[in-house]
Amino acid sequence: MTLSVLGIACSPRRNGNTTSLLLEAMKTAQHEGHRTELVYLSDLHITPCQGCNACSAKGICIINDDLLKLQEKLIQADRFIIAAPIFFMGVNGQTKIMIDRMQTFWARKYLHHQSLIKPSGPERIGLFLSTAGTEKVDVFKCAERSIQTFFHMLDIKYAQPCLFPGIDQAGEIIQHQTAFDDVRKATQALTIS
Repeated sequence: MTLSVLGIACSPRRNGNTTSLLLEAMKTAQHEGHRTELVYLSDLHITPCQGCNACSAKGICIINDDLLKLQEKLIQADRFIIAAPIFFMGVNGQTKIMIDRMQTFWARKYLHHQSLIKPSGPERIGLFLSTAGTEKVDVFKCAERSIQTFFHMLDIKYAQPCLFPGIDQAGEIIQHQTAFDDVRKATQALTIS
């Protein structure tokens, strides 16, 4: 079965470590015969959530920006690969702004009891790719929690992530012995599930 795979590059750096991992994942998904689409958050104009609760009324955000197009892609895709670096023990700002704006989906799902996905489609599964400069044992804990909540909001099953501590400088991921192979295997598992 051909799946649609949406990749979201959340790093502000085009040559960042997580973006390199995501490009490998997307290449793998294409090689497996799936349709892929890659979105760079840095190319989008996304305003932070204003906490106005307007979305509670109708499940519609009053902010008219590029997030609306991204939300449509999030509803339509079958598989998801989110690549975000760790900044200060959590997801970076661009990722957090995107996630915070999912309040619209929360309102639709829990206040208006609307289904966000096609009932006849395949199970939706998402993969999280991340790198962190530090090697602290819990460095990915907060980020994983945010991504898991983001996926849960969209009825996306959280797959085994690919998380790489001790990777800080741009391009440093290339020196990791198994990173790209790990990402290829995780992407293959994601697309055959």
